[in-house]
Amino acid sequence: MLEQTFHVRLDELDPSGNIPAVTFLKYFQQAAALDSAQLGFGWKDLYKDNLAWILTHLQARALQTAIALQDVKLKTWHAYSNRLLSRRQFTVYGQDGTPLFEGSSWWAIMDIQKRRLTRTPQRLLEENLSLPDELEPEENFKAPLPAPLPSSTLQVITREEDLDLNAHVNNTHYTAWAIQSVPPQVRDGKRLGRLLVSFKSECRAGEALSVQVYPCDGQNFWHVITRQSDGKEAARVFTRWVS
Repeated sequence: MLEQTFHVRLDELDPSGNIPAVTFLKYFQQAAALDSAQLGFGWKDLYKDNLAWILTHLQARALQTAIALQDVKLKTWHAYSNRLLSRRQFTVYGQDGTPLFEGSSWWAIMDIQKRRLTRTPQRLLEENLSLPDELEPEENFKAPLPAPLPSSTLQVITREEDLDLNAHVNNTHYTAWAIQSVPPQVRDGKRLGRLLVSFKSECRAGEALSVQVYPCDGQNFWHVITRQSDGKEAARVFTRWVS
């Protein structure tokens, strides 16, 4: 397990002065990289063997309505691995120890030369700490869309500053675009009760994307992010907004 304190910056706050979900997802990413390195499966460890971690899907939720500016402590740990996927857990605590945000992410290892997934190394399988039934159940990431056509669409152009070490759009931006596509009257005064993200295809800088919004009801939404160049789905996001 890794514990790390993050000093939240002003540029990481939302217009209301609170810490948004996307900021915590960035902390998830940073802490996951550090803990993986401690286990001997960090970016540098894998890259020398032409391997890389690929984030396949994640689920998360905010536990407070408004999270004001403060230092936060994040705990993350490798929960378990199976033949192809590894699950990681996260919990973020405020200065007084109150849980603020939590989530789970699933990762696979890809052979970056062959462009295909590879089996989880045996040594990582031996790191299993938790049994799957001790963890929050994995949500349904393959639920059907609630309507044949979207109610609205947000257009996005990716930028170079959106890219990660692999020269692909960083996973946190898909969530930010999905949240932006939710009508402001839905988001105002509410917290992100649930977030699901499934990653489908890579995107690079300068690509035009469409974020199609499919309301399930007044507080639940599916967001389908596609590349306009070929119509291929890049990510699918579910958001639930609660008071």
